[in-house]
Amino acid sequence: MINILEKTKKEFFKMVEDFGSDPYDLFSHIPEAEKWANYMIGKYSQIDGEVLLLSVWLHDIGHYPIPTKIDHAIRSEKRAKDFLEKENYPKDKLTRVLHCVRSHRCRDVMPSSFEAKVMAFVDSASHMTTSMYFSMAKDDKENNRKLEVFEKMKRDMRDLSAFPEIQEDLNDLFDGWNKLLRAFEKIDFK
Repeated sequence: MINILEKTKKEFFKMVEDFGSDPYDLFSHIPEAEKWANYMIGKYSQIDGEVLLLSVWLHDIGHYPIPTKIDHAIRSEKRAKDFLEKENYPKDKLTRVLHCVRSHRCRDVMPSSFEAKVMAFVDSASHMTTSMYFSMAKDDKENNRKLEVFEKMKRDMRDLSAFPEIQEDLNDLFDGWNKLLRAFEKIDFK
């Protein structure tokens, strides 16, 4: 029998496949977030690993189809709820997963549980250890926008602050991205 995490992964891959492409590079982002989640599970024994890992695989499940005016965290929460209820996932854990999914962006809903704080951290840390920032910068340039990636990087550093001892370890990476993207910003392809 397939366990709930494996079913969740299948649901995530189905969402991307149904859309037909992966413009947000979730096929790279989500496995990287899972690596960070496993790292945090190993570091903090009080984490409910199942809640966190399900949250990792569901937090961006509302990204596709695009475009939409509804925040993907809101769409992800709805899709996660529908999926987990269909799977008869226990109500108490379902509520905890949904809070992680909904609050992972630290915008209109802030993470209040330990797992939700870890989920916000994991999401932001995984942005720093993939090529997401560079992809954002290229997209901004191609669409003649000011590089919004710097604001995203600042928000990610803010979201890492729940775990300052690990955030400190990522300062050099943040500085490296900042330097690289400032150099990229100066290039004029016109």
